[in-house]
Amino acid sequence: MVAAAATIAAAQSFDAASVKPARSGPVKIEGDPGRLTIRDESVEVLIKLAFGLRDYQFSGPGWLRTERYDIVATTAAPQTRAAQLAMLRQLLVERFRLAVHRETRTIAVYALVVGKGGPKLKPMDANLPAPFELYSNFSMAPTAGGATELRGFGSMGQLSDFLTRVAERPVLDRTGIAGNFEIRLLCAIDGFPGFETSPSVFDAVQTQLGLKLEGRTSPVEVTVVDHVEKPTEN
Repeated sequence: MVAAAATIAAAQSFDAASVKPARSGPVKIEGDPGRLTIRDESVEVLIKLAFGLRDYQFSGPGWLRTERYDIVATTAAPQTRAAQLAMLRQLLVERFRLAVHRETRTIAVYALVVGKGGPKLKPMDANLPAPFELYSNFSMAPTAGGATELRGFGSMGQLSDFLTRVAERPVLDRTGIAGNFEIRLLCAIDGFPGFETSPSVFDAVQTQLGLKLEGRTSPVEVTVVDHVEKPTEN
């Protein structure tokens, strides 16, 4: 089902904003109440961040993945994170001439749900800063024991996004669990050492986290880029 073209609601703009082609890393997304700093990120990531989109909720031309920019945007008055992201949407309209529409597609997914024995989750240290939505501190690396370690911290939605990378289809958070957690998962990842002897990601999620990945189909709303331009440097 295709929706009508989506109008990006006009929002307050940043008081000042610099948009330049990325010079070098490291990649960074950092916000405080008066400043949003983005380093070496692709236009695709900028759009996903601004609209709160998962990978499977976005469709756009391929060059959006390769064109990378540095953005430093400031406001005189402190702003909430939600207000900053609304301003980022406005900046994409003004500087990248972004236009989008939304449509609904039914796709195969995995639902992340609570297992029969209940969750086995460690709450994140309250002194750590909450990660930006969609951009949590998850990573994976081979271990000396042969398995691959998936490790980091974030919400169940952010864990679902990370599991999407290894489950070969979108993973949707259906746990109903709020909050941020420290996650450590040892499992087999195709192409990493120990693939033949380590538990699958499905078994590991169930035995180590007390959660479960269930195969389903689900309608999802996808944001489709109708028009976008490369901005002039300033």
